[in-house]
Amino acid sequence: MRRLLLLLSLPLLGQGPRFTVRDAIQAEWARQPLTWTEAQKAALPPADRARLERTLLRIGAPGAPALLPPELEKPRLEVWEAKAKEARSPQERFTALFTLNRLKSPKALTALDGLTAADAATWPKHLHLEASLATARLNGAEVSPALQAFLDGRKKAGKVDPVRAQAARLRLVMAGKEKELLPLVPATPGSVLALMDAWNRAPWKERMEGHLALWWDVAAKQVPPPIRPISKKVELSRIGADASHLKNPPTKWAIWSRIWDGIPDDLGEEMGFHSWPAGGPGGPRTITVHWASKDPVMPLNDADGVRTAYHQILAAVKDPIYSSAILPGLRKSSPNNADIMRERLLLEPHPTARAAAIEDLPSAPADLAALTKLTWADTQFEAQQTLIQSYARWKMAPEEQKTQLRPWLQHPDWACRWEAYQALVKLDPATSWPAAPKPTQTDEAILKEASRLAERGKPVRLRITFAGKRSVTLKLDPTVAPMNVANLVLLARRGYFNGRLVPRVVPDFVVQMGSPYDTMDGGPGYTVRCENSLTWYGPGSVGMALSGKDTGGSQFFITTNATPHLTGKYTRMGEVEDLDRAMKILDDLELGAKIESIKVLEP
Repeated sequence: MRRLLLLLSLPLLGQGPRFTVRDAIQAEWARQPLTWTEAQKAALPPADRARLERTLLRIGAPGAPALLPPELEKPRLEVWEAKAKEARSPQERFTALFTLNRLKSPKALTALDGLTAADAATWPKHLHLEASLATARLNGAEVSPALQAFLDGRKKAGKVDPVRAQAARLRLVMAGKEKELLPLVPATPGSVLALMDAWNRAPWKERMEGHLALWWDVAAKQVPPPIRPISKKVELSRIGADASHLKNPPTKWAIWSRIWDGIPDDLGEEMGFHSWPAGGPGGPRTITVHWASKDPVMPLNDADGVRTAYHQILAAVKDPIYSSAILPGLRKSSPNNADIMRERLLLEPHPTARAAAIEDLPSAPADLAALTKLTWADTQFEAQQTLIQSYARWKMAPEEQKTQLRPWLQHPDWACRWEAYQALVKLDPATSWPAAPKPTQTDEAILKEASRLAERGKPVRLRITFAGKRSVTLKLDPTVAPMNVANLVLLARRGYFNGRLVPRVVPDFVVQMGSPYDTMDGGPGYTVRCENSLTWYGPGSVGMALSGKDTGGSQFFITTNATPHLTGKYTRMGEVEDLDRAMKILDDLELGAKIESIKVLEP
């Protein structure tokens, strides 16, 4: 019987070598160099050979060719100005325009040359141009009459989003490129975030008076701060939205969070104390952490309404996530109390808190061995990554850095091995590629599910239901990113995401979720390999959030416009279904939206 099973496992007579889906998944998890010769590759069936070539790129071991072509890996101005002239499809045109804007080229609009009013009918509805057009104009480009006819055609065809158009116009008005805003849009959570993000992009000196007056207005004029910038009342309508909807708490949280985003980090010390708007600290933790991270002196109101500086109630702060968010500001306003907090956070059994404390250390601690032992055992990668990167930041001698880094090449988590290798190879180019770790039970479960889904070869559908009976369905492709899709499926099945909040909403860019702490920190306690591809990040794409190569976990994002600069750098798992319906929800999703559930819809 054993001999028969052995015979069944061998290739059939006359059948050549194979490189199966399962082989690819195992190889990409192990991240070890493959030793296929060119002759062996040539003998593979075409599909297997393509799979092998992609696997070699994804492993990225020394000697492997780069996944990204040079123009995407390191964009150069002259290359993309030439590409802009050759661009014909909407994808090519948008990518060239977007890339040239990032390179600050005044020739970015060349990418749209040749478009006419007739082309507006075929331009994808959700491939929005408003922000890119504003950026191009701010970089010195001019809109030609022919291009204006195309843009007018898009508007006539209903393909211009009023909120995106108003946000783009706001940037141009503040820069003196336009004189007036467009008609007001309703002050929904999405429009407030979009307009405040546009407002915050202007230099501080150009918006200081209006920004602080806006802060003062939203804060309900409680007690005057030391700086009195108010010369006239500034309402939300001054930046392009109808303020009649501001009684909606998510809308108030949206504008308040972006007000803090837009104030320079060092201004809080000059202002002394701040007032919270009604309902502020009582809101979701993600919002209070978001505020705290920008505020050098943590403002709180006690039960009597007396404002108290954070350092006076230091002992009352117990939440390690909250504390770690406050630590950078406390370092500026009260260094002695910051030292106390740092020492406490270094010993916290919370990796994110420990990461913040390590980041706060100006030099290697005397008990580095004890800190390393604690960090080594952390279940989250943040603290480990921060410690590995800190050896160079602390300006330790090269030999001492090598001594600290080499043990990390044996860590059970591949992400730690990779991070240490990246640091070591700069000090010693002869550093050997790290060996594969032993798979954990979680690794084996992911690999098993990844093989099952990839061999099945059909899309996997996940439905995200937000509070308020809003839902978005993801269609993920396990043939492209089997490990990452399997990971999300397994997390969803165990209810990992249920009840969590959405901590990141960046209009015209991404909505990000999946943090176990309702911030943008943390993950499920392990990392997942990247499965990068050159599939374009168009509107509605679903990708894995990262803090470095092979650091995927539970956090993922959905793009709300094309994001070409993410292509090949973040694992793209699929896209949303019913783009029209999904974008209406995602474009107006409030910061801190509650995820009621994520359910797997496959049989």
